Amino acid sequence: MKALVTATFDAAGLDRLRRHMDVDYSDWRASRRIFYNGEEFAERIHEAGADVLIVEADLVHDDVFDRCNLSLIGCCRGDPINIGIERATRLGVPVLFTPARNADAVADLTVGYMLALLRNILTVNMLLRQGEMQFQSTADYLGAYEKYGGFELGGLTVGIVGLGAIGRGVAARLRGFGSRILAYDPHVDQQTFAAHGAESVAIDDLMRRSNIVTVHCPEMPATFGLIGRREIGLLPAGAYVLNLARASIVDEDALYEALKSGHLGGAALDVFREEPVQPHNRFLAFPNVLVSPHLGGATRDVVRHQSHMIVDGIEAYLRGERPLYIVNPEVLENRRARAADA
Repeated sequence: MKALVTATFDAAGLDRLRRHMDVDYSDWRASRRIFYNGEEFAERIHEAGADVLIVEADLVHDDVFDRCNLSLIGCCRGDPINIGIERATRLGVPVLFTPARNADAVADLTVGYMLALLRNILTVNMLLRQGEMQFQSTADYLGAYEKYGGFELGGLTVGIVGLGAIGRGVAARLRGFGSRILAYDPHVDQQTFAAHGAESVAIDDLMRRSNIVTVHCPEMPATFGLIGRREIGLLPAGAYVLNLARASIVDEDALYEALKSGHLGGAALDVFREEPVQPHNRFLAFPNVLVSPHLGGATRDVVRHQSHMIVDGIEAYLRGERPLYIVNPEVLENRRARAADA
């Protein structure tokens, strides 16, 4: 077996993988290349002589499957949307993936954003750096104290939309601050809510009662526009909205208008309708809005997580066991059935 690895891997993960097969490592971050064209990617796979493919951003669809004889695919993503799963399954190619590899990273940034918004950290730093906040008298200091004193996270109610791995991570961190936690997720049972200290509520109830709403549900038809103009209008005056999930879940126009009118106290956005976010983006005009270019999962630790999750899966597969994170386990079941019949 030989692997072509275009995903970002850490050294320890590569060392583990090399114990089982030859490895051609071509990190897409280093090469600055994503294979969108299947014919070109197939040529690269043939050049490597690989039958195992480990990707992060490259597209692996019919035009790759038509030209390559793959035995295993690893996808370093929580949702392997860049892989043609149906075709892989028909061909009997197992597809491994890395759910929640970045859950801690996104949860950390979420709480960091909450603290930054509540304590006006960015605004105060910018005013000081630009020389617009000066203290010539006691009155100057008291003015800043009153205007930028902020709020304690433990004294607020936080509504989490989506209690998956990231939402649960946010809840765990908030419990340490003593926040009251509400959560909306129709796909989670009551035991899970209770285990994470969250009160299960309907979306409208969550919006009405939350001082902070943070969005962590997946993008799917049921969540498209889930937080729209009506829902934003239910929020109490001065509330904050954070979206570190997908732009389609929150109505950007409605959010913008609520910020412009002063109804909202602020927002934090890591995802946008048009990405990558540019300096002229309208949300950057608000001093009470924190913006990042889809960096929620961008920590060095995520690389380590995804590397070892994929290698763990490959090692289980080579031992004849079912990998913990496999998209199409029916491939393995079909193989076992054929072996039993033989």
